[in-house]
Amino acid sequence: MKVGLIADTQGRFDIDALLRHVGQEFREVDEIWHAGDWGYPEVLTGLARLARLVVVNGNAPDDPRYPRTMEGRIGRWRVGMVHALDRQPAGWAGRFDVVIHAHSHRWRDEVVDRIRFINPGTATRPQFGGTERTMARLTFGERLVVEKLMVPRFAEVPAI
Repeated sequence: MKVGLIADTQGRFDIDALLRHVGQEFREVDEIWHAGDWGYPEVLTGLARLARLVVVNGNAPDDPRYPRTMEGRIGRWRVGMVHALDRQPAGWAGRFDVVIHAHSHRWRDEVVDRIRFINPGTATRPQFGGTERTMARLTFGERLVVEKLMVPRFAEVPAI
């Protein structure tokens, strides 16, 4: 199974340009997962037109229509996704082989105590010391393949 992974789509940017770019990068994925925090609901609407969309709630906005976590299994992989990992109860991550999180706006692909932690970074607004615009493509098979995808800077649009 292939998953396009994106998060922290905040700031002022050309939404259509972002969706065109994502559409190209994620053209062969089965699902798109958004790990929380979106500035415009049109981003989620547009992503849902590209593939089945799975979203977890973040803090900007804090939208109760979406769950705080996604927990499941893909083949042999136990997978959990949350926006802010540091706000989860102690031990939560230990139930999974793969933990997807966001919130820091910074790329992460790291194994700690047998758990693979993946943060796709931000596709639109580097901050908190980060400088890159990134997202990821994950292939769940006998092994997990994680591809870091660089995202260009999109033109800023005026606030409405």
